[in-house]
Amino acid sequence: MPTAVLPPTELSALEELAHAHRPAQLSVLGDLVQALSASTAVTHLLVRGSLASGTADRLSDVDLVVAVRDEQLLTLMNSLDALLSTTFGTLLPGWRDTIVGNMGGAGFVYLLPHDGHLLQLDLYLCPTSAVDALRRRIGPRLLWQGPGADDLASADIRQRTALELAHAAQAPVDCGHLLVQAMVLHAMLRKRLARGQQYIAYGLLHDLNATCRDVIRTTLVPHSRHHGWYHLPDEVGRTATGRECLTELTEALTSPPVPTVAQADEALERIVRIAQRIAPHAVATLADEIAAYRSYQQHEEGLA
Repeated sequence: MPTAVLPPTELSALEELAHAHRPAQLSVLGDLVQALSASTAVTHLLVRGSLASGTADRLSDVDLVVAVRDEQLLTLMNSLDALLSTTFGTLLPGWRDTIVGNMGGAGFVYLLPHDGHLLQLDLYLCPTSAVDALRRRIGPRLLWQGPGADDLASADIRQRTALELAHAAQAPVDCGHLLVQAMVLHAMLRKRLARGQQYIAYGLLHDLNATCRDVIRTTLVPHSRHHGWYHLPDEVGRTATGRECLTELTEALTSPPVPTVAQADEALERIVRIAQRIAPHAVATLADEIAAYRSYQQHEEGLA
């Protein structure tokens, strides 16, 4: 791992102050660049968001775009969890980001322990053939470009990669994936509440409640032909367990729409509680991750 960047020996007082308050995320970004640029599959690394604009604070995400040779994108995508877990100790498997818009690739969110806190890493994988269009669209800052970055894949390979990405995006999720989703959304929600961003908090609470619904439907009626909120009482309410789950979901939907931190925490605990009742194997599989996530959130509360 690279060592911390030290300031030059002769700095003005203003320069020393700027260096002392440089975003901690920059060191993580440097480590990510070093690790990912070592792969011959990666052609470009770009940063976007607050780090690119110079407006980052302690709660800011690391927003990284990774361009990958078209023919190797799916292979890298499938090994991403192992790479980030081994190299950076990410707390959870990556959550397939359903919030970010489609930019020709696939977005993932990771929670990365750093200096006693959980740092959100938004990582967007993009085929090399689509990186120029992505740069025109969102204007990220180029951090690194590898050799042969301008060598584009054939039209057949580009088309096959696009189909593979579309297929991966449509893959069904199970209760384990939804539990990871709930923890990531909860982390996002708490950050927005800390910043006083009530509109975004409202949307994230809705996403958490929808995740609660999906845990119930995916587990109790996995072969349902319906989606969203359609026919949910009819399908789930046929059993006593299903009716108990619907009672909990009703409590979630009748709570205030703009949450407090306590309400956000209860939304996550409700999802874990329901999953423990109807899919205990999924909770058991993620028991260490859930415990670690709770521990980090308790640590953050102690610092507040």
